[in-house]
Amino acid sequence: MAMIQSSSTTATARAIFIATIFISSIVTISAFAQSQSMNQSMNNAGDSANQTGEAIQGNASNVGANISEGAKNLGSNITEGAKGLAKTIGEGLQDLAK
Repeated sequence: MAMIQSSSTTATARAIFIATIFISSIVTISAFAQSQSMNQSMNNAGDSANQTGEAIQGNASNVGANISEGAKNLGSNITEGAKGLAKTIGEGLQDLAK
């Protein structure tokens, strides 16, 4: 009878050991999967931030180009206006000289 009890105790100990290894494996795999998921989420957030930064940089470049083009047009308009004004003053002076 003592032999049966010892055998039963050994079987129970083995079952507990196997269950512990099995549960530990599941916990480890689950933690690894969560870690991978977290890494992917962080990578996605980083990629999103980079894309946002690139979009802002592109928009700033476009705004700069538009300002530059507007300044050229304004400068051209001022030059044309000054030419017209000088011509008008010149003609007025010629008329006064007559």
